[in-house]
Amino acid sequence: MKLLVFVNGDGPEMREAKLRAADLVNEDYEVEVLDWEAEETADAASLYDIYSTPAFVIIGPDGGLVERWQGTNLPLTSDMKHLM
Repeated sequence: MKLLVFVNGDGPEMREAKLRAADLVNEDYEVEVLDWEAEETADAASLYDIYSTPAFVIIGPDGGLVERWQGTNLPLTSDMKHLM
């Protein structure tokens, strides 16, 4: 399992999303933080129907969607760990 974190800018929600991602990295979870403005992020955002940030997407080993959260309602770290 892998967590994709889509962020845009450095607002309070984005900083919190990055902190949650860093916490999971520190616990040896596979996490990739994607900058919404980066050209290569557009394909992943389209694939997982991401239209707002921050967004958290858990994908399985085959790249299939397991769970997705978007917008200012950030998921609890414990909820993400449970799915990963």
